[in-house]
Amino acid sequence: MHWMMYPEAARYCGWSVKYLRNLVSGGQIPVYGPPRRRRFRRDMLDLFLTDPDAAMRKFRLEQQCASM
Repeated sequence: MHWMMYPEAARYCGWSVKYLRNLVSGGQIPVYGPPRRRRFRRDMLDLFLTDPDAAMRKFRLEQQCASM
């Protein structure tokens, strides 16, 4: 599993860091970790870039399973 921080994830997606932060603030993209230590998984970014709805469904399901 490949983890990325904001600058690397933004570059990978072809976005600015500001745009990526706005997506995170809006809860529109899968992101892991506590504030100030956010990380992005490359496999989830790949899924998000091809099918954002599927990526968010998978992310929410992962979060639910992790909290059980």
